[in-house]
Amino acid sequence: MSSFNPVERSIARILAKAPFIKKIVKSAYAHFVFIRNKKPFAHESKFDLAVISSESESFFGYYDKSPSNKNGLVLCHNTESSATSGLPNVNSSVNIVLFEKNVFAKKMSIPACAYNWQQGTRLHWLNDELFIYNDFNSTDNRYVAKVISTRNLEQEREFELPVQDSFGTDYFLSINYRRLMTLRPDYGYRNLPKMSNEEMNSLDNDGIWRVDYKTGDSTLLVSLAEMCEVQSSPIFSEAVHKANHVMISPNGKRFIFMHRYLIGKRRFDRLFLADAETGELTLLSDFGMVSHCFWADDNTVLGYMRGPEEVDGYWLLDVNNIEFKAFEHEKLAKYGDGHPHVNGDWFITDTYPDKARMQHLILCNWKTGEVKEIGEFFHGFQFQGESRCDLHPRFSQDGKTVFFDSVFSGERRLYSMDVF
Repeated sequence: MSSFNPVERSIARILAKAPFIKKIVKSAYAHFVFIRNKKPFAHESKFDLAVISSESESFFGYYDKSPSNKNGLVLCHNTESSATSGLPNVNSSVNIVLFEKNVFAKKMSIPACAYNWQQGTRLHWLNDELFIYNDFNSTDNRYVAKVISTRNLEQEREFELPVQDSFGTDYFLSINYRRLMTLRPDYGYRNLPKMSNEEMNSLDNDGIWRVDYKTGDSTLLVSLAEMCEVQSSPIFSEAVHKANHVMISPNGKRFIFMHRYLIGKRRFDRLFLADAETGELTLLSDFGMVSHCFWADDNTVLGYMRGPEEVDGYWLLDVNNIEFKAFEHEKLAKYGDGHPHVNGDWFITDTYPDKARMQHLILCNWKTGEVKEIGEFFHGFQFQGESRCDLHPRFSQDGKTVFFDSVFSGERRLYSMDVF
């Protein structure tokens, strides 16, 4: 396997202090090593693949949500107006499409204007009948969340705030997508202008909101200012701040999120735990890097992050005692960062393109330690930066099927394969 070795990754960490130089060096080196490591196939997998939508480019979005419900319906985004290798176009929309999995028959298609290539519209199921996604209300000039019922294929609700994560039809959590667009457009929307410096420095009225599903009432549950007060540092006054990647625990009582602050082009990550009712904060990780996490159960978070003694890898984090336990660093070290999605005892994760521009799918058991690679898929150079296509693998709700996005065909597509 032509993965990047520890020396190459150490150099990348050093160059992280100079992001502009890192970007140039990384691109040049990637092209150089690809010539030497190119494989004669675009994909290889241990299980048969099915493409969800073949009529146009398609994708689901982030790795923390499953596209399917228990009734065999599958959600995805289609785009017909522009190639997904370019930046999202504010003048174009994506279509929210609902399929019947068994026959991949399209049941409905509705346009949505607030999207990006990494997370789409934050489209996801609230239950087996309702799904939610973000859109732009041009009349009110705001980002909103809309709920569609599969019973009658009609809109049931519209909320005045966009969704980031939800707990069924009890509540959902919202963040400031304008702030994301200003600092990390990969996860922001382009319909509204970026924030001014004055707005960016206002930390008391920005952060994470809780929205009551029944009433639509919203409360700023955790402010950015409150995040900065936890183990406060003098450098916080020099930094710009954001909250992202909010994930609610399976029982809905708590949630985790990333507090990322930037000084110039350098970024630093902290992982927080918060009470979903009171917003009370607990700092879980402050080692400088938190990448991708997922709740393994109500008390355990599985994540790729920097742990004790500056070790980067997959860690199982006990959120009650704040104890880190390494997950098979010896087996997974060659793969690097990925996006883990847990279902029962198993999790599926992926990699960034290796020297041959192949992305790998890895199936792991977080209780027994079993690790096995189940596929690799080519990622072309035309998909870069914001338009990259991470595999973002996710299980179906019954844990038998894996869904993932890929560009091995030269176009973005949502695929599935039955693994159990």
